[in-house]
Amino acid sequence: MSHKLTLLYAEDESETRSNHIEYLKARYDFEFLEAGDGEEALSLFKRHKPQIILTDINMPHMDGLSFIKEVRALSPHTKIVILSAHDDRDRLMTALGLDVVNYLLKPINRKKLSAAVDLALETLPRYDEGSYICRIDSNTRWDEQTKELYRDGEVIVLTQFEKRLLSLLCGYKNSEVSSHDIFFHVWRDFETEYNESSVRTLVKKLRKKLPEGTLLNSYGGYYRLA
Repeated sequence: MSHKLTLLYAEDESETRSNHIEYLKARYDFEFLEAGDGEEALSLFKRHKPQIILTDINMPHMDGLSFIKEVRALSPHTKIVILSAHDDRDRLMTALGLDVVNYLLKPINRKKLSAAVDLALETLPRYDEGSYICRIDSNTRWDEQTKELYRDGEVIVLTQFEKRLLSLLCGYKNSEVSSHDIFFHVWRDFETEYNESSVRTLVKKLRKKLPEGTLLNSYGGYYRLA
């Protein structure tokens, strides 16, 4: 069985898609999947579960944003980069609300494309191989599928916001996450002004429910699980 990461590229302009795939193949040792419309992309996603998606917005049968919404309903951690010929603020805000890595405007600059893929690689979740269990210490674990925190086999009750925060931190275990990213991931409201004190309060509450010394912070408002 292959252990390569898989990248799905959804783009209805076949020449554009082929050119970018050829460029990416020279840089990355991925399994590559190609789709010419949103419906085909969704079918491929369900079958192959790619870790990274590049998708156009304007595609036949199902547009890119609808495709992304379907993906997000199935997988909160798949890394998605949007490619679009339109600088549309409403679409951009919708895309940001769907937790995309980047929003690149066509014609696509190849350096920016590879930088977006590099960022997707850097931020891929790091769960235990073959599972969705994040082990916080020998007695405490977070189950990403059930969204439950267990200590010594007992469920630790978390609020919805605490669950979102722990899910995010487990996804990037041993990597720092900024308070800004936490705010928009947890509150999921891009119209609300960023509030760092709300993040600090939430972190303080979650820290009380985790083993001592496992939720760390560093200067500048960054947090991580040890």
